[in-house]
Amino acid sequence: MSEHNGTTELAYVVHTSEDLGRYLVAARDLTPGDLVLTERPLVFGPKGMLDPEAIMPCVGCYKPVLTEAGERCAKCGWPVCSGNCPGLKDPRHHAAECAILSLRPECVVNDMADYYRHDALLPLRCVLLQKTDPEGWKNLLDMQSHMESRIPGTEAYDEANEFIVEYLMNNFISKLDEKESKSYSITSELLHRICGIIDTNALEIRLPEGAELNALYSNTCKMEHSCIPNTKHTFSLTPKDRKDMYKITIKAVVPVVKDCHISTMYSHALWGTQARRQHLKDTKFFACKCPRCSDPTELGTYLSAMKCLGDGTNPCDGIHLPEDPLDDETDWSCSKCPAKVSNSQVNMVISQMGEDVENVLMMGGSVTVLENLLCRLSTFLHPNHYHMYTIKHSLVQLYGRQPGYTSKEYLEKKIKMCRDLIAITKTLDPGNARLSLYNSVLQHELHSALLIKAKDLNDDELKPLLTEAKLAIEDALNSLKDDMEEISGKKLQSVIEDSKREFEKFCKQKKLTL
Repeated sequence: MSEHNGTTELAYVVHTSEDLGRYLVAARDLTPGDLVLTERPLVFGPKGMLDPEAIMPCVGCYKPVLTEAGERCAKCGWPVCSGNCPGLKDPRHHAAECAILSLRPECVVNDMADYYRHDALLPLRCVLLQKTDPEGWKNLLDMQSHMESRIPGTEAYDEANEFIVEYLMNNFISKLDEKESKSYSITSELLHRICGIIDTNALEIRLPEGAELNALYSNTCKMEHSCIPNTKHTFSLTPKDRKDMYKITIKAVVPVVKDCHISTMYSHALWGTQARRQHLKDTKFFACKCPRCSDPTELGTYLSAMKCLGDGTNPCDGIHLPEDPLDDETDWSCSKCPAKVSNSQVNMVISQMGEDVENVLMMGGSVTVLENLLCRLSTFLHPNHYHMYTIKHSLVQLYGRQPGYTSKEYLEKKIKMCRDLIAITKTLDPGNARLSLYNSVLQHELHSALLIKAKDLNDDELKPLLTEAKLAIEDALNSLKDDMEEISGKKLQSVIEDSKREFEKFCKQKKLTL
């Protein structure tokens, strides 16, 4: 619901088509910041931690606890932060599932990650809605599951079967007495369907302490995907009313004309087209045909473009782009010469380069290491390629700060790099729906570099640079306005606010009004 012209009305209408299923369209013209919808989650549950042998989420509040040293729920033995955790008695958290989890009486201290499978809790909580929330159960079963793509033998089916369905059936559901078993009617087939519903519709929520949840929302799940989404969603993590915990709020981030489709994004905005489309096929079982995916240049950013190496005898300075980006087997042709490259060759090269980038970043790459990798990749990749973007985004945070890289030459390199990356970011995500933190970091680094440069100029040359620096710091802060529930957003805002105060002090000393 939203306020519009003094009345409360829905900002969207639900439509149905054979191709898209149910989807949302704007009921009226929407402007950036307009509320599209807000709703509490139907059901939510924790994901497993990255190193479950060491740390697991409390089943009551999801705070990470030491796996071996932590306390246990007095009834079911699952790890908790404290025996007094309020979530243990809350049916939306642990209370409803505790009785079923208690059917396995043994407690162990070895192989904890296999014994306490937190990724199985959300499917369990879903089927328990039959009793705890019958209306919610109906809404859940109304969600798309893509079971036609999750048949035995597929990776999705086999993984769900081994780690969730058999785990729940063998350890808990099979131990229900006859009466309980009939009242819940939990079968392997039903659990597989629930797994399909979760994989297709669940949204990920990152909690401040580091744990992650998956949550299902009755209306939000109807929003279609686009690689250039027109909305942004945020979650309420510290509400006044505990019933509003994990409530989702969806706002328009760019103008949305009446009857236009309302969209969100289920992939990463800084992946290339083939990586995004493959991810969506693997996880959501559909092939994206949005304007960005359909454009070989990705809206003129060339985020996936390769450099042409010529035909073996003559060099070429053209670029390779997919002939048909919606065809997984498409050839890549050069913009200047007849040279072609097969899709499998491109994928092999990009995959190897991706591993190189990941390894360098995991090691906390220095300027020298990052520059060497950038130089090596630049032989094959367009300067705007997403692997190049990733390396440059790290470099701009080191130039001008790390000893040995504070010269005028590096300052100019940093300024140009920031401007180039900002242009790509703004094109791919003009409303800061997905790349708000990336944009904020870039704008702040540009501001810092411009200010350092300005300090060496005479007063006549100052104003244009400081005007750009002012716009950059304002954009950096504005990008974060919807990220204040996240620790990374709060920390970044604090750093940028300090920079803004320093900037205002400098302008005052120079007696400049911008």
